Amino acid sequence: MQRYYFPIIHNGRFQPDSDGEVFGSADLAGQYGARVAQDIGSDPDYDPVSETVVIVVDDSGTEIARHVVGGVATAVQPARKR
Repeated sequence: MQRYYFPIIHNGRFQPDSDGEVFGSADLAGQYGARVAQDIGSDPDYDPVSETVVIVVDDSGTEIARHVVGGVATAVQPARKR
C-alpha cells in the first residue's frame, strides 16, 4: 500500500493535498483522481471556465496522472517528478 496525493490546480492556483489517500496501486489512485475530477465537474456551482485539474502524485513526488475537470478526456501522463 502506498500513499497518493491529489493536489488541484484551479484558476492557475495550486491547492496542495497534505493528507492524501492510501491505495494498493497507482492504477487505483489514478481512477480515484478521475472520480474526484468528475465529482468536481458535476457540482452545479462549478464554473467550467475555471480550468481545474486534479493531479495524482505518489509519495515520492512522481506524477501519476492529470485529470482535467470537465475536459473531453482524462489522461494518464508518463511518470515525472514535480
